[in-house]
Amino acid sequence: METNYRCLLVGNANAGKTSLFNQLTGLSQKTGNFPGVTVGIATGEVKLEDKTLEVIDLPGSFSLNANSEDKKTLTRFLINRKESDKIIFVLDAILLERSLQFLFQIMDLGAPILLVITMKDILQKKNLFIQVETLKKELGIEVILVNAKNGEGIPKLKELIVNPYNFKTPKRLWAWDEKRENFFQNLLAKLEADNIHYLQFVLSNTLKKLSGEKLQKELPGIEEFKPEIQNLISSELKNSGLVYKYQEEVIQKSFKIKSIISKVLTGNTEDKSSLSSKLDRFILHPVFGMFTFFLVMGFVFQSLFSWSEYPMEFIEKSFESLGIYFQTTLPEGPFNGLITKGIIGGVGSVLVFIPQIALLFLFIGIMEESGYLSRVSFIMDKFMGRFGLSGKSFIPLLSSAACAVPAIMSTRTIENRSDKMATILISPLITCSARYPVYILVIGAIFPKTEILGIFSLQALMLFGLFILGMITALLFALLFKKTFFRHESSYFLIELPSYKIPSIKNLFLNVYQNVKAFIENSGTIILYVSILLWFLAYYPVTAPVDSTATKPETEISQSYAAKIGKFIEPAIEPLGFDWKIGVGIISSFAAREVMVSTLAIIYGVEGDETSDDLKSSIQKDINPKTGKKTWSVLTAISLLIFFAYASQCMSTLAVVRQETKSYFWPSFLFVYMSILAYLSSLLVYQVGIALGLGI
Repeated sequence: METNYRCLLVGNANAGKTSLFNQLTGLSQKTGNFPGVTVGIATGEVKLEDKTLEVIDLPGSFSLNANSEDKKTLTRFLINRKESDKIIFVLDAILLERSLQFLFQIMDLGAPILLVITMKDILQKKNLFIQVETLKKELGIEVILVNAKNGEGIPKLKELIVNPYNFKTPKRLWAWDEKRENFFQNLLAKLEADNIHYLQFVLSNTLKKLSGEKLQKELPGIEEFKPEIQNLISSELKNSGLVYKYQEEVIQKSFKIKSIISKVLTGNTEDKSSLSSKLDRFILHPVFGMFTFFLVMGFVFQSLFSWSEYPMEFIEKSFESLGIYFQTTLPEGPFNGLITKGIIGGVGSVLVFIPQIALLFLFIGIMEESGYLSRVSFIMDKFMGRFGLSGKSFIPLLSSAACAVPAIMSTRTIENRSDKMATILISPLITCSARYPVYILVIGAIFPKTEILGIFSLQALMLFGLFILGMITALLFALLFKKTFFRHESSYFLIELPSYKIPSIKNLFLNVYQNVKAFIENSGTIILYVSILLWFLAYYPVTAPVDSTATKPETEISQSYAAKIGKFIEPAIEPLGFDWKIGVGIISSFAAREVMVSTLAIIYGVEGDETSDDLKSSIQKDINPKTGKKTWSVLTAISLLIFFAYASQCMSTLAVVRQETKSYFWPSFLFVYMSILAYLSSLLVYQVGIALGLGI
């Protein structure tokens, strides 16, 4: 089946483009209710009748003249589009004026357009109605109203896009003031071009650039014309004494847009007493809003422990049963140990934390889709300004609580390069999902389930404290970087606060599924390979049987290859309170943080036998042969948590920093500064604790 033409999804950030993309193509593109979720270009296919149409979801924007990297990508793509490309403009019904401003810019390109209006459900709840037929006549293009969340109107949309004649190229709907418009038309008449729409667009940009306006480099201007035409335009503009400004264009378009809205929008257009307004008065309050955010995050971390307890027990028992089955089925020997302790024990020790990771992604998804995340970034803007950043940096930082890789990629939405670079370098300091298996293991093994105030457990508060520690440290380093490497004028923060929405259950679970699947595929592969290697290092060399009646050789863990590696680095990590077993775990965790858990599971598994207790119990009972005391004291646990809070132990993060900065220096710098910070912080905590007699 041959592809006939491409449909480009264009629209404001947070207008529902990605939800519409999913409905049309059936793909699982991530959605969210805050600007910048779509930071790249997603493609899919929709098969209709005898045609296959390629659908491309472009980054959301409010203007073709924006300067962030993702917005430049959009402009570059539209300017260099294929002649056969069609544009599906996705318009947010709740933000008509803002959306129509951008639509007018896209119309100026002279591309065939079909208008899709989303948020139909919210429009109805607000008792608002758009006269679709009237809007068609006013704009001169095909218009359809849909609900991208539940698919209402999608079949009709598919019928429309399968016919290329439903994509219409409208005339320019706006005009300059009379004096400038007359000059523009007279100059246009002196120029020759096959595509009058594109000529108008280029000429308008040319006049603005010659008038001293700074436009995005991707926007075509005077360089598009031959030298003699350039001279003609320059001399004509100079002789006229007129000035063309982008802001004046916006004003002229606004006159036309307000006229259109007055004809097509009916119903209760003012709803200041709405629930949304009442919520915003509280959530956007500088004091109550901040308090609400910390309360929400406290609830999230409390839930990670309390809600995940039963599913974690189920997964843990399932892997234990699986291990026992293979242990009794397979013949005794190295292969038995590899399967039961290396693969099942190593991989299972990390996968047991899937319920907590899934809950984390679920809560972040709810904050995104509901519109709360945008409001948090708004109230955090003033606070983050004290550290040289704007509220726009807060979205990537909070997203780092799931994973630093997509968070760093989302910095493409930050126009100010200084803010962008500072955000990239501090994002890995935020507690990510890969740290949680280590945190939860250590906290669960060493610290009791004591309740604080009868609401929060000590374990949950410690986890929340590590999140706050990462956030505070990130902001302090942001201030340091902005005062040294990235000195720049202060940036401003503009954000369109989306309307509150009830999150789509389908989108939420789709998002959780995608992220958990990615965690299993990416981390699981690494964990599997490392677990096999670590089991070999911990099992070998095998010592000879102790006596002639022994049926199998015994492994002396302290003489294994893993122990030799751990003992080699032990002098360097002993001042941090770590022994060689923890040292092996730290080394392996530089491949991926969560490998630390499988490393300890394998080491303690090989050290014991088939009657060994679970990993937490093994950690609690472990005795340091040098001191005769427990290897894992409270102080040791705190020191290790601090180390993991700061160390750069993720190859994927370093790779994406290389990709986004197009430099090997910055990922190297990131690795070095975080490693030094981790070591010195852990050293300080442990040694001060020992000096104060807290080595318990």
